[in-house]
Formats: sequence, structure tokens, C-alpha cells
Amino acid sequence: MSLDSDIALLARVKLFAGFEPDHLRLLAFGAEARMLAQGTRVYRQDMPSDGGYVIVRGNIDLVSGRNDTLVSHNGPAALIGEMALISETLHAATAIATEHTEVLKIPRPLFRRMLNEYPQLAGLLQQRIGETVDDFMTKLNIIRSKLDHATDLVSRNKTS
Repeated sequence: MSLDSDIALLARVKLFAGFEPDHLRLLAFGAEARMLAQGTRVYRQDMPSDGGYVIVRGNIDLVSGRNDTLVSHNGPAALIGEMALISETLHAATAIATEHTEVLKIPRPLFRRMLNEYPQLAGLLQQRIGETVDDFMTKLNIIRSKLDHATDLVSRNKTS
């Protein structure tokens, strides 16, 4: 891919929405292009993380647990391992390329340097993370309501 097409791709990533073209250019320039064969493990669950991956083309599935339960399918313009851009953490799932896949790896030091040099990006990032947490909490509340309803149904059936 060309630098311009990498910039255009990064502009489609939700976490980077609102980044100026110059910021995206720095990310694109510092990112590492990688080609992955089908079946390649990008990273393993519970292993230390060192950056995030933007899918250029192809697909990466995130799987979790002993039985490799599918967590999500991720296609072009998806960012996986986003928390690794900010802090040292363990991967919450295993990432596997399910077809020939091209990614841009954004190393944590590059991203953190950008946040230090451009504080306005840190503000945008805080907003994006807040939105993600709000969405997650909404989904959890829906699940909680369904579980409460199921518990009520079970209780009623036991007393009948």
C-alpha cells in the first residue's frame, strides 16, 4: 500500500476519528506493514501486548478460552489490540488470521509519543474510550436485564 492509502485507511478507524491528516501521516509512516498467511496467530491470549493492529485487507478472528470461543470477526479498517496502544496489558483474546491478511502494526511507543507531542489527541482518545465504555455498559445492562428475567422465570417455575 502507499502512504496515502494507509492514511485513508487509518482515517476510517473509529479510534482515530478526528485526528488531523498530519497525525495520521505520522501513524502511517511509523506503522509496520505485515502480511499474514491464513491460520497465523497474530498474538495469543494472556501474552503481553506491544501495540495495536489495523486490518488493511483480510480478516482476523478473536477467540478466547480453552475452546477458542469466537469473540469477534474483524475486517478491513478494524483496530484490534487497541488498549495495547496505551498501556502494557495482556491480550484478552487470541487473534488469528482466517484468510490471507495484511495489517498495519502500530507500536505502543509510536502511539504514546504522539500523545505526548500532541495533547489534543489525548483528549480525543479519552472521548473515544469513554464512548466505548458507555456502549459496553449499555450492553451489560441489557444482558443483566435478560438474566434477571430468566432468573424470575426459573423462580416462578420452581414455586408452581
